Amino acid sequence: MIHKIKEFFGGIFGRSDLASLDDCEIREIAREMNLSAGELQQLDRCGTQASLMPRRLAQEGVDPVVVQAEWPSVWRDLQRVCTLCGSKDVCRNELDLAPEAQDWQRYCPNVGTIEALKN
Repeated sequence: MIHKIKEFFGGIFGRSDLASLDDCEIREIAREMNLSAGELQQLDRCGTQASLMPRRLAQEGVDPVVVQAEWPSVWRDLQRVCTLCGSKDVCRNELDLAPEAQDWQRYCPNVGTIEALKN
């Protein structure tokens, strides 16, 4: 079981192949990660699409390296939420064109966690 979880976490940053697992194994891995089977499969399909999250953290004065080192579970949750977010284009445009704008607080599903990390 641990081997399969490690393989999946490797997949977040590389790519995994959940297709080789049966439904029971997928549900078990998802449960261990506190995800639904659908979220796990969606994360697998998306790969790593949380590249904007470190930029957003830095923009808000939060060091992403510190978060990753000191709060790995928070880091993984931030990645998961960012990967599944439907506002990546808006976020990317705002970070590229108007980094000082605070509109992100209206659409970012990580706003609560980011605000908590600032304090």
